[in-house]
Amino acid sequence: MASVAMLVGGALVNALAFSGSNYLFSMLRSQRTDEERTRHDKAIEQLQAAQADWSRKRTERLDWINQELRRQGHAEHTFRDVDAAIRQYNIIAAQGVTQAVPLEQEKEPTLSDFYSPSEDQKNREIAFTILGLGTSALVAYQLAK
Repeated sequence: MASVAMLVGGALVNALAFSGSNYLFSMLRSQRTDEERTRHDKAIEQLQAAQADWSRKRTERLDWINQELRRQGHAEHTFRDVDAAIRQYNIIAAQGVTQAVPLEQEKEPTLSDFYSPSEDQKNREIAFTILGLGTSALVAYQLAK
């Protein structure tokens, strides 16, 4: 009987927790939240496109380097690292790759290249964190009494 009561009590606590968090999020929501979410989603889409393009270009360059190494008979030498292979190839035959940007200088795209949260968004996140930590501390204090 106690296990049934614990099961029902746990389900009730879960339901209240989810309902309370949804209510809290709806109260913290403002008119600019939708604009912020739209801006963030567009930035994520741009980031994904940039990362796919960066990855494709990097793969093409590495494939070209490997083909050149194979063509010139350097494929027998096993390179431990791709960057070491590129440096070695530049030393052996400094042609073709030197006109492109070296892989060490080409930066992988990150979300911060496309999106930075607004001050309002930062303030809401800080307020939510402080309220959450304060509530958690209060609950922990009450339970520890």
